[in-house]
Amino acid sequence: MHREREGGVVGYVPGGFDMLHIGHLNVLRAARARCDRLVVGVAVDDSLLAMKGRLPVIPHHERMELVASLRFVDDVVSDFSQDKRVAWHAHPFDVLFKGDDWKGTPKGERLEAEMAELGALVVYLPYTASTSSTMLRQFLTVGVAVEGVA
Repeated sequence: MHREREGGVVGYVPGGFDMLHIGHLNVLRAARARCDRLVVGVAVDDSLLAMKGRLPVIPHHERMELVASLRFVDDVVSDFSQDKRVAWHAHPFDVLFKGDDWKGTPKGERLEAEMAELGALVVYLPYTASTSSTMLRQFLTVGVAVEGVA
């Protein structure tokens, strides 16, 4: 299965962490409870642009600092690629944590296969449906439009 490193299990959580919110905190806390060391990969701006078709609201260096300030995060690194094998080669880990909205999807199955090549596991954690960066972005956009009409 996975190789436990000296010092215990290393977990990795990749993400954009744009407009840090309770869903991010929930995944990070749940991941930290399942490993001995938690490394968080914060996607660089260009990677988010390629994946989502838009730049993040919060610049990369600020997102890195916000995530690094969380007491349950042991290390924060830049995540340069959608291919998490790149992240693994830069910072080896035993378990990659993702929200369970990925489970059973083509992208989740691809992620599982890629991690299996390296001997790492993918563990899905409960996704917080009540809040997302997309929802916050939509709220802010509508709020700006409504204010502009008044």
